[in-house]
Amino acid sequence: MNTKMKKLVTILTPLVLTFAFASPAHAVCDRERLHVVRSEGGPGGVHIFDLAPPDVLPTFYYRFTTANNKMIFDLNSAWVGHFTVRVQGDAASCGASGIVRAGGDITYLFRDSFF
Repeated sequence: MNTKMKKLVTILTPLVLTFAFASPAHAVCDRERLHVVRSEGGPGGVHIFDLAPPDVLPTFYYRFTTANNKMIFDLNSAWVGHFTVRVQGDAASCGASGIVRAGGDITYLFRDSFF
């Protein structure tokens, strides 16, 4: 190997290794201004929430799950109070097609007061 090639390999190797082992930890399903349209689950278990965009007649909804009691309470109160929410789930991305689009387990929830 000549000197230029050695320098190039020395520079590119760490760069290639950085991208080869990059973690997809920041990949999330993040949606805002959603309305809770369904809540299902029993005490002490996992709750399933279906959330729809703020359209008059939505054609799809996102399905999220959680076992966190505070999030369950906040989502149920948003449902009763007709509040919208911003939800982040641990799905790699939000589904782009279909009636039910998986959002994964809820990692972040923000309830706002917009109707």
